[in-house]
Amino acid sequence: MKFLKVNKVSKTYLGNEKPAVSDLAFSMKKGEIVSFVGASGSGKSTLLKMIGGLISPENGTIHFQGKELDKPEDKLIPGQEGIKMVFQDLRLMPNRTVEENIKYPLLLFDKDYQNDRVEELLEICHLQEFRKRLPRELSGGQQQRLALAKTLAEEPELLLMDEPFSNLDPIVKSKLIVEVSEIIRNQQLSLIMVTHDTQDALMLSDKIGFMSDGKLLQFDSPLNIYNKPTSVEIAAFFGIVNIFSEAEFSSIFHEKLNIEKGQQIIVRAESFETEFQAGALTLDGLVSGTFFKGNGYLIRLKVGNHSIDVFAKNQLKIEDSVSFYVARHNLMVI
Repeated sequence: MKFLKVNKVSKTYLGNEKPAVSDLAFSMKKGEIVSFVGASGSGKSTLLKMIGGLISPENGTIHFQGKELDKPEDKLIPGQEGIKMVFQDLRLMPNRTVEENIKYPLLLFDKDYQNDRVEELLEICHLQEFRKRLPRELSGGQQQRLALAKTLAEEPELLLMDEPFSNLDPIVKSKLIVEVSEIIRNQQLSLIMVTHDTQDALMLSDKIGFMSDGKLLQFDSPLNIYNKPTSVEIAAFFGIVNIFSEAEFSSIFHEKLNIEKGQQIIVRAESFETEFQAGALTLDGLVSGTFFKGNGYLIRLKVGNHSIDVFAKNQLKIEDSVSFYVARHNLMVI
């Protein structure tokens, strides 16, 4: 029995011709962290709301632990037992303290359980020292941890998060992603996250689904979706890529590849090296642009009539004549 099975679901909003989600299917195991990525309007949030029992699919079914989800229109309060969502706007109660926010979902339980559970969640989410503060007195990362603690109070088995890190600065975000991952795995929960940030998905996930125009184009491990994308669109979404036709590749690298008609050769900017290794292909060009990226430089090379992007650890000067190398296993044919 699959922990969650989504079987060919579709959803079209009133007034729209194109479906927000179209014939989408996937399944996940208990304990997995799954992310869905894609451009705005690709259907990610709609899918999340259907899994959360907040809206109904027009076609298809969603089964959670072997049972089909209840239709939200058949319930007084939409939602599904065992599945809880952390919303993008966090939905914290502004005039209640941190511990009061966490305690609110527990009000129907006896006082001893309330107090014990609040203490446990304050510790799990590293909020002990902020227990008497109001949400507005917390940083963005602390507010995110509070929203997570408040949701965990309801003891979900499947947690849903919609763009959870979108409003955080990069340093806070990277630290929080690690913390959230530890919390989810230590609590033996399952997580589905929607995000437009590919780095968040790659860092956190066991599986990643790429969506475009409501369709799930690839559902795979982070390693495969990065190194073996099934379309140029997916390859480009996960970083800077260079796209070559067979003829272009042959003229630039002086190497002919036997590929099928209509296929293209994709090389990620970071796949190029400055040191030659046996069997690598050589790229000779002139530096036409250099852009500092913190951990290195994005270099734009002029090769004949072509511009090619590569990464380098050291800065290069404009008009420098340079050579870069790419291993054959880093060539992606799509």
